[in-house]
Formats: sequence, structure tokens, C-alpha cells
Amino acid sequence: MLIWNSMSVIILLSGPSVTADTLVTGIKTILREYIGRSTTSGQTSTLTESGFFETTTLHEESTQDSLDDSTRDLSELYPVQHAMLPRGVSVVPLPLVGSDHELMFNVSWNPPIGPPVREYSLEVHSVTDTVDCRSNMCYEYNIPGDSLWSLIPTVSSPVAEDCAVRPGCAYKVKLVAHPWDGHTAANLNVELDECVAGICSCAHSPRLPTPVVVAKTVSINGDLYVNITWTLPPPSEPLRLPPRLKKQSYLVSIGKQMVSDAHPAPWFARTITRRVEAIGFVVVPDIERWQLIPITERSGKQSGKNHMLQSILLDVKLLARVNLIDERGCIGPAGNATAYDPADVETSSFATYALWAAFGGACMLAMVAVLAFSARAVKRILNEFRPASAPSVLQPLGHRPIWFPLSA
Repeated sequence: MLIWNSMSVIILLSGPSVTADTLVTGIKTILREYIGRSTTSGQTSTLTESGFFETTTLHEESTQDSLDDSTRDLSELYPVQHAMLPRGVSVVPLPLVGSDHELMFNVSWNPPIGPPVREYSLEVHSVTDTVDCRSNMCYEYNIPGDSLWSLIPTVSSPVAEDCAVRPGCAYKVKLVAHPWDGHTAANLNVELDECVAGICSCAHSPRLPTPVVVAKTVSINGDLYVNITWTLPPPSEPLRLPPRLKKQSYLVSIGKQMVSDAHPAPWFARTITRRVEAIGFVVVPDIERWQLIPITERSGKQSGKNHMLQSILLDVKLLARVNLIDERGCIGPAGNATAYDPADVETSSFATYALWAAFGGACMLAMVAVLAFSARAVKRILNEFRPASAPSVLQPLGHRPIWFPLSA
């Protein structure tokens, strides 16, 4: 309906000089404006020199202009220039201070080109999925933009699964320059040998032989000692150990129980530690060895004239532990033995008292029986040696009942 009204307006306003081509062009313009017109946008109409009404939409153009202006203003107020990809990244492994078998990476790179770098962030991921190599990501951030190197990790973690770099493992080093565009980063894969910078891998340590330990607590002159003896069996998997691996020493220690046996994992704190030298290859069994280790506590009161062995009075459980250390400094599984248990002492004391009580009772019964039998035996013996008495004159020759008559 609107189209026909527009056409009628065109015919009415057009003069005799309007040709057919001009009329068709005007109709096309009206159709194009009508079809492309938005019902929500502001509209304006103008009269052209040829007498046509041209309808134009101002809302879209103004909106587009406002967006361009706001974007232009934001870019002028907050210009962002992403840093370029770091170049010349290199990694040098170094021994980690405070750790025996871990390393740290000295990561270096070339000066940046292009836009200035505000800061760097550094990541180290373990890519070897084994028990000894598996660890969490190492991360360093807020590295100054003018820096050309960084150390990672800088400290050793006491947690086994925490960030760590160990020999014999492979790692991916990722360096990111900020402002970051979200996907540009320098990645470098690093594979470490079994021994790097004097630090060797201890991945084989769980397969080292476990010592067989026997321990006993003794008291000498009022001082407590733990006599620890052990033997070393051959390893169960000798082919999975480094070739010609030698023994270095034994780590002999005594621990006090800090958590009761009711806990799922009782913990023993090492109080005294000794190192005993060892020789030979790890695959060769070791004969029985022993070590006498003193304890700080004193024993009970002295009893008797011989003071060499005294009563042992402790209120805590003692555990003796022996570990094998190889030439790499790797510590093998621990062989454990209970050196002292207060519960066993209390049980043994009660059993001892009960045994002594039973023994005393048996002795008393035996003495009573002996005395009873002895009295009868003595009486019988005396009767045997007593002489027979002569019969008296008035004593009858036989005893007869009164009612029994005498024969004539």
C-alpha cells in the first residue's frame, strides 16, 4: 500500500518533463529505501532537484560512527603492543643448592626486538611419566623485562611430588614475554643424562637391596645402648641396576615413635645416626655386621652388686633402621627392626610375676608334701627301731568277749 502511495506521489509531483527512465529510477529508489528501511531507526526525507523524495536511515550511520570514535579513543588512551617471540633461548643444568640429587635450570635468551617487554614468565614441565620423574610444574613470573636469564627452581622442596628437576628425565621449558598475545611462546625440550654436573639419577634406588635387621636394647653401667646387627641379601632385580654399581656406606639410625600405632602411618623421628663404611659391589651380598649405638636416656636404678646390666625403663618405642647407600649417594629401602617396645616390657613383666608366683606356690606345695611324707616316714622308722615290750603278769593272754564262756 505504501508503495502505491509513493508512486502516486511521484506521478503527482513530477512535471511533464519527467521521462520513463527517470520514473523507473525513482521507483527503484523508493523500493530500495523501503525494503532496507528499519522500523526502529530514525528516518528523514529530503526533496531532490528532480522532485523525488529520498528517504535515508541515519541510525546505522550514527551508530557506526560512534563505535569507530569510541574504539579510536580507547586505542589512543590504552595502546597495547604485544611483545614478540623471545629469541635464542638456551638452558644449562646446574646443581641445586641444598639438594643432593636435584638440578636447576639456568635459562637465558637474547635481547628482545620490536615492542618493549614488560616482564617474562617461565615454566618447566616434566614430560617423562615415571615415578622418579613425575613432578608438578615449576613456575617463575614477574621476571623483569630487561632480564636476559633466570634460574628455576631456586629452592628444593621437601615434598616428593612438588616442583623438581632430576637427572635422567626430560622437560619442556616455556618462556613467555608480556604483554602476551595468548599464543606466542618459546618452547625448548631438554633431555638430561643419568649424570649431569656431578649429580646422578637415583631412579634405581627403590631396587637396591633391603638390609635384614635385628636390634636389641641393653643397659651398661646405667647407659642404654642399642645393639643393631644386619645382613645384606642380593638384589631382587640386579639387571635393572646401573652396571658395576658399588656400595658406599650403610646409614644406621635409631628413631623414636612420635605417632602411636593406632595411626595408619606411625612416624619415627631419627634421633641418632651413624654411617658405617661398606665395600664391594651392590650385587654381592654382605655378611653379618653390627653397630652399638648409645641412647641419651638413662636406665633405672642400679640393683645388685653387678652394675653392668641394669633394668631398662623407657616410655617410647624405639625403631632401628639400616639403609644401603651406593656410590652415587642414592639411599635404598630401609630395613627396620623394633629395638624397644614398652608394651612388650609390661607384658613380659606381668608374665614374669605370674611365673614366679606359680613357681612359689609349687614350691610351697612341694614343701608341705615333703613335710607330711617325712613325718610319717620318720615315725615308721622309729617304730622299726623301737624294741618290743615284755607282756605283764596281769595281762590276759587273749581278749575275749564277756559273753563268751570259757571252756572247762
